Amino acid sequence: MHDSGAFVVRIATLDEGESHRELIGTAGELDLTEAGFQTEAPVVFRARIYRVGNRIEVNGTVTAGLRLACGKCLEEFDQRIQVDVRVYAEPRPSRDHRPEEEVREDDLGMVYHDGQILDLTEEVRQSVLVEVPWHPQCREDCRGLCPRCGTNWNTAQCSCDLEPHDSRWEALREMLKKRN
Repeated sequence: MHDSGAFVVRIATLDEGESHRELIGTAGELDLTEAGFQTEAPVVFRARIYRVGNRIEVNGTVTAGLRLACGKCLEEFDQRIQVDVRVYAEPRPSRDHRPEEEVREDDLGMVYHDGQILDLTEEVRQSVLVEVPWHPQCREDCRGLCPRCGTNWNTAQCSCDLEPHDSRWEALREMLKKRN
């Protein structure tokens, strides 16, 4: 757990009840560059935080920008993603009470803190990664590339013959041409 960072909140700075925070970091801080994010691209988490003692609930929206290559035409394009994040946090149980390796089913979705800081970095990172498209498209009606010459059909038309040719039918094709 880090004691500083864009997505780390000091618990002592949170009022009891509801408070609002805008946490701004970069894709590089979240280790998102391999997923198509530019290192310095901003990642913004607008959060509503509810605190009752050491129990904390965080609800908010993360927005980030991607630079992707279209899966059809290979052109690069920018895309914004927005994802809702909900995190529940409570103090980490003492080691005497329960070993850290033991995970109960009701622990899923739970983040533990040390009473001093709440590190939301990994939750923000995972939420953003889930939203990265598997097969990105620059636009819904992208026409792609010609499989023969590689022309981008969104910007130009080629003269390639894309009719499938099966040599087994060539003799019949020749007969039909002679007949017409």
